[in-house]
Amino acid sequence: MPRLQSPVSASAPGRCGIVGNPSDIYGGFVVSCSVPDRAVCRLEPVAEDVLPEDRLLWDAATARYPASGVRVMWETAIPRSQGLSGSTALLAATLVCLRSVHGNPPDLGSVEGRTAFGEELRDVECVQAGIVGGYQDSQMIAHGGLQAMDFAGKHPAHPGPPPRVTALEPPSLPFLLVSTGVERLSGSVHGPIRERWLRGDREVVDRMNRVTELGRLGARALQNGDWPALGEAMTENHALVAALGGSGEAIDALIAACRAEGAVAAKLAGAGLGGTVIALTENPEDLEARLRRRGYARFLRPALVPGVTASS
Repeated sequence: MPRLQSPVSASAPGRCGIVGNPSDIYGGFVVSCSVPDRAVCRLEPVAEDVLPEDRLLWDAATARYPASGVRVMWETAIPRSQGLSGSTALLAATLVCLRSVHGNPPDLGSVEGRTAFGEELRDVECVQAGIVGGYQDSQMIAHGGLQAMDFAGKHPAHPGPPPRVTALEPPSLPFLLVSTGVERLSGSVHGPIRERWLRGDREVVDRMNRVTELGRLGARALQNGDWPALGEAMTENHALVAALGGSGEAIDALIAACRAEGAVAAKLAGAGLGGTVIALTENPEDLEARLRRRGYARFLRPALVPGVTASS
């Protein structure tokens, strides 16, 4: 088992789904963006291991890349259980550190290399940690920025081929992320929908096919700065998912508040029953001020920040 000789560290961002989610689970098409908040892993050499109190992610990572003689220091600014992939980001940073300990750092200098790392990240999270999420989470955390991701060939029960990941360059990012303040795990929301899809439930299959189409339409609208068209795609996307039980009272109330205060559209950015809403608005500052008066307190802005990154 390799023993750590010198400190290593890495960080990774959270992510927010803009349009097309959660069709990634079903071989669909999703547009997603990074958020500026990051999770950080730092490993320092010590005589005896000093490990996290909650070892689920650490044990998953070291099942793939064992290491000894380490002090594990984790920090994260990504809101907990808000559908922004905070646990995936922390696992990504940890895997980068452990691969460095093994003398096998991931290729983070190319789209292909980051895509391959995203595939490994999702596999470790699913197989070793037992956390079954979508495919967009690991890819967004690997790539960062604003990405259009085609997951054709993927399936809830097996990963299929790597996705096609394309960076978008819109004229602006007119979005505001708003937390409901309700913690939820996305698996508890999407699990029943996944089971219905696997049984061939036509309602779920047809709705996810349409969400895939909306992802493609939304990508074009975003790239062209066509905010009304993007708003229509986001609104329909959320309605389709909500009809399958993928929303919730707190989310619906926040979406209604966003619309009442002038947002072009608003939808679930991640999780469900709670979590985070992404609002399309050309005046994020004004919308935030209005929502603060309604009692909402946690806000973020999507940002074109780097994906998982090793540091000294």
